[in-house]
Amino acid sequence: MRNVVEISDFYWRYPTFTGIRKEFSLKNINLVIKEGEFFGITGSTGSGKSSLCYVIAGLIPQQLQIPPKQEEEHVRGKVKILGKTTVELSESGNRKIIKIKKIEPGRIGFVRENPETHFSRGTVMEGLESGLEAIGIPKEEIRKRIKEALEAVRMGEIYKVARRVYPSELSIGELQRLVIASFLAMRPDILILDEATSDLDPVGRQEMIEAIQTMKRENKITVIMVEQDPETLIKLVDRLAVMYKGEIVATDKPENIYSRSEIKKFIEVPEVMELMGPAEEIGDRFATEKMKDFKVNRHVHEKGEVILEIKDLNFSYDDGTKAINKLKLNIHKGEFVSLVGGNGSGKSTLSKIISGKLNGWSGNIRLNGEKISSHGSNDIIGRKIGYVFQNPDQQILLGTVLDEMYSGLKGINLTEKERGKLVRETLRKVNLTDKSNENINALSRGEKRRLAIASVLIKGPEIIIVDEPATGQDYRGSTEIMDLLTEVNNNGVTVLIITHDMRLVAEYTRRAIVMKDGSIIFDGTPEELFQNDKIMQESSLTAPQLVRISRRLKDSGVLNDILLNAKEWLDLFRFESEKKNFEAMKFLDLKRYAKDLSAKILDRFGRPESIVYIERGGMVIGRLLSDYLSVREIYPLKASYYTDDGIPMTHVHVGRFEHSFSNSDGYILLVDDIADTGKTLEAAIQLLKGKTSKKIVTATVVYKPQSVVKPDVFVYTVQNDTWIVFDYEEMETLSRFMRKDNRAGLKFMQENFESAREYKR
Repeated sequence: MRNVVEISDFYWRYPTFTGIRKEFSLKNINLVIKEGEFFGITGSTGSGKSSLCYVIAGLIPQQLQIPPKQEEEHVRGKVKILGKTTVELSESGNRKIIKIKKIEPGRIGFVRENPETHFSRGTVMEGLESGLEAIGIPKEEIRKRIKEALEAVRMGEIYKVARRVYPSELSIGELQRLVIASFLAMRPDILILDEATSDLDPVGRQEMIEAIQTMKRENKITVIMVEQDPETLIKLVDRLAVMYKGEIVATDKPENIYSRSEIKKFIEVPEVMELMGPAEEIGDRFATEKMKDFKVNRHVHEKGEVILEIKDLNFSYDDGTKAINKLKLNIHKGEFVSLVGGNGSGKSTLSKIISGKLNGWSGNIRLNGEKISSHGSNDIIGRKIGYVFQNPDQQILLGTVLDEMYSGLKGINLTEKERGKLVRETLRKVNLTDKSNENINALSRGEKRRLAIASVLIKGPEIIIVDEPATGQDYRGSTEIMDLLTEVNNNGVTVLIITHDMRLVAEYTRRAIVMKDGSIIFDGTPEELFQNDKIMQESSLTAPQLVRISRRLKDSGVLNDILLNAKEWLDLFRFESEKKNFEAMKFLDLKRYAKDLSAKILDRFGRPESIVYIERGGMVIGRLLSDYLSVREIYPLKASYYTDDGIPMTHVHVGRFEHSFSNSDGYILLVDDIADTGKTLEAAIQLLKGKTSKKIVTATVVYKPQSVVKPDVFVYTVQNDTWIVFDYEEMETLSRFMRKDNRAGLKFMQENFESAREYKR
């Protein structure tokens, strides 16, 4: 297949006219994308993902003015898109100039993260038609394509009224579907999706992805997708590029990317994914284990006084659409509440009414017992309720980050010193200290999101409402924001988040309210919601993957309750990894077992040519076997499947193995002390098979039936829940038991090892 994107040694620096030269936003970019690929791009906020998309789409540097005679300071390298060189720095006399070419209209579709920027004026139909008319599509074909595209994005019902409906009348989610439809109708060669499904509910997101995949297959479209969610990327993309500080630091299959320990330097990997790998495999680990003794420890919020009381609330838009219908709701002081539901369910409308951004409603609203008016301004709301818009561009003004922060302090009685301190502290909390003098236009959408939250927090509200807090954030960024909101909540502020991200509902909130058609159809805990299939289906919601897995374990009788978040899964892993039985193995025992093992090996296989032992556990038994079998070629192989706390990791970490084996007919003996999960042996076998065609024989002293590899030779079998304590690992094991407060393990150590008797609880 031909290359549709070829970028070589490319650098890009955004021009400024202030005299202050910025860092390169893109550095040393080398990238090839093939025709028909589904290519993913991920990275932290501000890492250069959108800038790279602008380059591919032909917006950078084509649509930006570079100061005269400064071309080389801003652009270097070469960009080739769809076979045409679009950007190249070349010699012209005694200086370098940028040669720029444009791609024909309609060949590249670029769906940006803010859908409101796509339709500037006119009706929905006019917006859809304009792009197709611009690329010369006949009228009959235009109508056909628009109808097909709207049906593909589940908006077929709007086709008949599209000449009477304006984009401003649609919800953000509906607008996002519409934008995707407009580009699908163009049938471009390359479709770029810059977090283009972030504002959709989970079911809507899945529907959009399916529509894009269908169009991709039928029209051989190359899809480039900027995305933060590892689960989505693993499921969808063929290859994934990781960006960090303007550079591509890794490109590979997504499952390979997320299994690398070094990738954590550049992107935040969710804890459970890091520990256990692909989530579908987690359930298998507990399938035969009875975990009824495990109890989930969850914080129960004691209800304070009612801070917000809503009765018989109704609201309709000017076109007669009923957005809120006879709604009743009480919010208690100090609660952390999530408001969820499908696109167009009324969530944002309700939050705007509560925060005083929308008037003309009927019913009763009381804040701290004081009645709120449905018409005109309410000073009490402005002082006590902070609202963070879903789109930060609707909230933050032009100017610098500091300008925006100081504007939030107008009317608040503070000295200049106090203002400065408060601004610095708030910017530090949202990780924007180094951006304080930046112009707001230069911020990424994720950075604008954090600034919008900071501009509300600095006012010290009693209630803060955040519409889609994780939009535009990578895992680390969303975690920082949610941890900040948790800290604010712990200090007594009532927090209400509106979100499509069920991970946030599961991990951070203890009350979930579900809306549909302007009414509340569920009000309870997240665990109750995720087990209510009827409500979940009605509301187009999907539980997080690990919640779904724990639900299966609960339904099969393995667990008493579902697990909501990473902490609860980690608690379960620790509980499961604590062995119930213990057995001491002294060096003299090991020598005896090594003799038995060597006799069995010689009897069945003869003398090996070489011994490879797995460090660290297999070192002692490996050297003993080397003596008893008279084998002088013995080599270490570093490999581990467990953390220092004995918890399984994502994958086996295998070190480099430089030795080359001879071409003789002998076999290799692979040795470890114990076949526990067998994962380490399995990985070592795979590595050695890549090095030699020789037969590989495996040998261990102890074997557990749960092991995925049954050693060719072993001495004896123990139960899966038995912890073998070797005396040469005595202090390490004692330290591990102390860290985990494993009382049964500590008691065993004190009874069997002299040094452990000095330990006092």
